[in-house]
Amino acid sequence: MRSLTFSSTLIGIEAHLVGVEVVVSNGLPGLTVVGLPDAAVSEAGARVRSALKLTGVNLPPRRMVVNLAPADLRKTGSGFDLALALGLLEAMGEIPQGILQDCLVVGELSLAGEVRGVRGVVCSLTLARRTERISRILLPACQIGELPQWSDIEVVPIENLEQAMRYCRGEVALESTPSSVMSSPKTAVSNDLRDVRGQALAKLGLEIAAAGGHHLALSGPPGCGKSLLASCLPGLLPPMTEWEVAEVAAIASVCQERTDSRVRPFRAPGNGISSAALLGGHQPGEVTRAHRGVLFLDEFPEFRRDSLEALRVVLEEGQVKISRARFRTIYPAHFTLVCAMNPCPCGRFGVAGEICICTPNQVQRYRSKLSGPLLDRFDLLVSLTRVPLVESSEVEAEESSEAVAQRVSDARKLQADRGFLNRDLRGPNLLQALGWKNQDRAFAYQLAESSRLSMRAFEKWLRVARTVADLKQAESVSRRELLIARSVRFSVDAEESLVS
Repeated sequence: MRSLTFSSTLIGIEAHLVGVEVVVSNGLPGLTVVGLPDAAVSEAGARVRSALKLTGVNLPPRRMVVNLAPADLRKTGSGFDLALALGLLEAMGEIPQGILQDCLVVGELSLAGEVRGVRGVVCSLTLARRTERISRILLPACQIGELPQWSDIEVVPIENLEQAMRYCRGEVALESTPSSVMSSPKTAVSNDLRDVRGQALAKLGLEIAAAGGHHLALSGPPGCGKSLLASCLPGLLPPMTEWEVAEVAAIASVCQERTDSRVRPFRAPGNGISSAALLGGHQPGEVTRAHRGVLFLDEFPEFRRDSLEALRVVLEEGQVKISRARFRTIYPAHFTLVCAMNPCPCGRFGVAGEICICTPNQVQRYRSKLSGPLLDRFDLLVSLTRVPLVESSEVEAEESSEAVAQRVSDARKLQADRGFLNRDLRGPNLLQALGWKNQDRAFAYQLAESSRLSMRAFEKWLRVARTVADLKQAESVSRRELLIARSVRFSVDAEESLVS
């Protein structure tokens, strides 16, 4: 007899549909799995045999062949176990014929028949949603808490093989019950802007970065608040859309991280991270795990040079392209990058009242780690100084993250109407979004020529100016927005620029 059900395999963070065909016929007894399986899939036969036997089902002394179609697609992981076991049961007549033709089945089996979790279960759920012939998905009950709450697909949680058999026979009805992790509201764990004393220019840069998705570089001596400012950024970002929640949940599922997918990611890897761990390989790297969130790189010049240079393409394209001998995939990487750096290795160069112990060559080598083209990818470059202790000890009415987040949300609504995040504005779309007058255009080009800006730097300046205007709910970009954007973009004094 023959049976057909469906499962999935992961390539990067995308699940691909795999047909699981099982044929039981006369011949030399044995179980053969074909269809380009890896070692974990080939070993599924031993797990399935033991699980069926301890569940009370003995495999017949006949020839059993399992084909994983399409045959030229590499099958990886242990998620085929449950589909293979149910396919064998259907082919042997233990469950009704054709009961699984509209099902996507994923799950690993223990030797005792318990269903264990697998990588990328959210990716499999997304695949089931967009496949017309699939209306149900059978998956491990222990992973229900990882799933977004979607109502257009029937989710059937399975605890063990015996329960799956009884469900297929119609003896029990299983309903999806989302866990409390997904049903209770949760906010990002981040600091509040009211905890930051002084640093008005840096706070303005942080607000602009949140509103337009701009990449931000903070430079200053140790203890001036760079890390604290970066940790405040997630609290300024607006809530994610349903599609963004699905993307973040899929990445967390592939990485096997138990997080609330409605909270924007905040990743802060150490500077000793390898290039593969930062950019990704067979599994997503830190740039992908920060997708739709914030990637904070402290001590930016101390990271590997090849990793930093590879970030140039990621920042421009918003994705990571991985090419290996037998593996090619594309990981999404739309994030807001915040980096922090010291002015020199000891951090005292140019600090009033401090003595720098670095030699000129050390300072030059430290700064040369960051190439000009890499720094040109940052929309905002802000220099910080230490806040005097007397000033920092005074209790002032600092603006909270909640108030700033409201302005950011209003600015993002304007960008949503235009169809682009300001960071992604290019060419004609950018010029149309500016809506400026002739005298403001002439002023911008004159200032750009005198500053000898490259075309990339000029467009970044205009995008930042558009974000400043959005924060003010202004329809067009005027000279004032251009000057404010210049003060934050090139880290000169804001008040001096406005006066001039």
